[in-house]
Amino acid sequence: MVSDGSWRFDRMVDVQSDPYLLDHVVEGQPVFPAAYLVGLMTQSAHRVLPRCQVLGVRNVRFVQAARFKDRQALQFSVTAECVEPDRIAVGISSSMDPPRAGFPRIHRTHASGDVRMGERVEQPARFQRLDFSGASDYAELYRLPREIQHGPAFLAGLRYRRPAPDQLLAVVAPPGRSELGWQPDPDAPGWPATLLNAILHVAFSLGVLARERTVLPLELASGELHAIPRGEVQVFARRTAAEEGKQTFHVASWDTQGRPVALFRGFAVQEVP
Repeated sequence: MVSDGSWRFDRMVDVQSDPYLLDHVVEGQPVFPAAYLVGLMTQSAHRVLPRCQVLGVRNVRFVQAARFKDRQALQFSVTAECVEPDRIAVGISSSMDPPRAGFPRIHRTHASGDVRMGERVEQPARFQRLDFSGASDYAELYRLPREIQHGPAFLAGLRYRRPAPDQLLAVVAPPGRSELGWQPDPDAPGWPATLLNAILHVAFSLGVLARERTVLPLELASGELHAIPRGEVQVFARRTAAEEGKQTFHVASWDTQGRPVALFRGFAVQEVP
C-alpha cells in the first residue's frame, strides 16, 4: 500500500511459505537472516521512489531476531516513509498469535534504518583478482559456531584465507552455484538478499574465529552496493574494533574484473553470553 510518500507491506511468513528459513537455524529455531532484513529495507524504499535506485543504507539497527518457534507464522510489517527527497526511513516488525486465546497478539520490532536513493554511477575497476589456490575450504567456517546451521540456500562461501588475526579474505558465489546469479529476476526492486548475506557472512565468520564464540548481528553504520555481478565475488573483512563482547568490521567486495561490488562500514556483532 503506497500513499503520500509512505509504503506499508504486510505478509504472513512461515517455513512453508519461505522454506529457505529451514536452511538458517539458530539454536534449533529457524531465524529470518539479518541480511534479508536489509534486503527488505531496500525493496520497500524502491517501492516509495520507483524511479530512483538504491545507493546505500545507513544507521541500520538489528533490534530483535525474528524466530519461527514451533514453525509458528509471523505477520511481517514493513513501513517506509520518504523523510527527505533522497532518504527513506524503514522499520520492520512482526506480530504473532498469543500462546493462549484471549491474550493480545505479540508484537516485536526487528530492524530499522535509512535508505539513500538516487542515480547509481558506474565504478571503474580498482581491485586486483586474488590468487586463492591452496586456500582453505569455506565449509569449515559454516560449521562454526555449532549453534548456527546453514543449509544449501546459504552455502555461498567457496574458499578463504586468514592473512592476519583481524582479517579474512574469501571467495563467494551464488548458493548452489546457480546459473541465475545472485538476483534471478533482474527487474526485482532493491538489493538481492543472497548477495548481502554472502558478503556480510565473511565478517560474521571472522567474528566467530576471533573469539570462538557465537555472535549475532547488532548494527550496520552504512552500506553501499555498486553492482550486482552474476558470478564469484571476492570479499575482504577487517575487524576495526572489539570491546565488551562487541566486534565491529569493515567489509569490501569486488567482482572478477576488479570492479567494486559492495562496501559495508561499521558492521557490528554481539557475542552471545
